[in-house]
Amino acid sequence: MSIYRDLHIKNGDVVLDAGNNPTYLTDRDVIAQDIVHAILDTGLANLLVSDRGTGVTQDTKTKIKLLVEDDVRIMPGTVKVEQNEINKGQWWVFAQTIEFGEISSLITGAE
Repeated sequence: MSIYRDLHIKNGDVVLDAGNNPTYLTDRDVIAQDIVHAILDTGLANLLVSDRGTGVTQDTKTKIKLLVEDDVRIMPGTVKVEQNEINKGQWWVFAQTIEFGEISSLITGAE
């Protein structure tokens, strides 16, 4: 039995199965999706992705960490924001949930 359940959203659209029915996420995946949407909604993702080595990056990473830690499902002090080594325009957010273990979310700017 799941605690959290939500529609699966990808690139701003509901993901459909082969029968054109909406698909759903549960628990850990819901939290990861909620975190991505929160970061995108604040505009912090675009700021982070568009920055190219100025002092804005560290400040934006700190703001993202604080935003993610505001989620009551996340264990405080566990949030990390790291740049993707292969694609410098992508960032990973890692955190420990209180009930479901570690989550990771890829941030690529406006989706």
